[in-house]
Amino acid sequence: MPINASYEYFNAEKGYLKAEGMEDRIYWLEEMIRTAPKHKGSENLLKELKVRLKKFREKEEKGRKSGRRRKGIRKEGYQFVLVGLTNSGKSLLLSRLTHAVSFVGDYDFTTRKPEIGTFEFDGVRAQVVDLPSIGSENFDRSIANTADCLLIVVSDLSEVGGVEEKLKLARGKRLVVVNKIDLLSGDELRKLRARLKSKKIHGVVVSAKNGEGLDELKGAMFSEMGVIRIYTKEPGKEKSREPIVLKKGASVKDAAEEILKGFSSRVRDTRLTGPSGKFKNQRVGLGHVLKDLDVVEFHTR
Repeated sequence: MPINASYEYFNAEKGYLKAEGMEDRIYWLEEMIRTAPKHKGSENLLKELKVRLKKFREKEEKGRKSGRRRKGIRKEGYQFVLVGLTNSGKSLLLSRLTHAVSFVGDYDFTTRKPEIGTFEFDGVRAQVVDLPSIGSENFDRSIANTADCLLIVVSDLSEVGGVEEKLKLARGKRLVVVNKIDLLSGDELRKLRARLKSKKIHGVVVSAKNGEGLDELKGAMFSEMGVIRIYTKEPGKEKSREPIVLKKGASVKDAAEEILKGFSSRVRDTRLTGPSGKFKNQRVGLGHVLKDLDVVEFHTR
């Protein structure tokens, strides 16, 4: 143990001792090396940590090449991942959000492997993955760690801390989903909403069983994606039925390039109608920043 180590080092060491998988061990070892004292008295410690890290990385790479690691899920576009304790109602929620067929049982750990569905909201699509419950031997931390947004599904707010404890390496956004509000009385539901607000918890309350709150959840998921829907229009015709989906802050040029790479160089004039314009059929340049539900009409050379 190093002399005069910082609290950051001891926190990293604690994380390493609690690590459950190779990915976690490598992460916490890197943190220990990063935060360890850099002086003559700690040279042997750093050398030992680096040797251990090298062995772990070689072991992980060997496992990857031999195919012993669990086959991952191909990430397609924006990805939401449902995480929670057993019997939180994740499987039914997946079905409600995506129409995916997922087995629902009245006993623990009914989800044995990740289930995938496609979320659709006003022209925007995203991948939703329901992971086996935390505590299950099939829980895949690697998928949770790389998700764009984690939907933390609980039946009681007291469960949030326990779920978060298993997600320390996850980089994505968080949205707490308090499920099973159909079991609450009107007064209990009012108090739950008040607690969410007073504790400044970013979340929504729903009932996957009767559908209450699902529209609010879908709207919150759309907001988390940070995208805008842009419709195109040909001169003298109606706007397109399907939007172009772009990141917030995208420009007219980005919309043109999304249609076809290099298309922006052929654009002679652009007319815009919508939230980012001052009036209908406003002439804008390629650098104009778009907003959700704008309609653009490209005139080419």
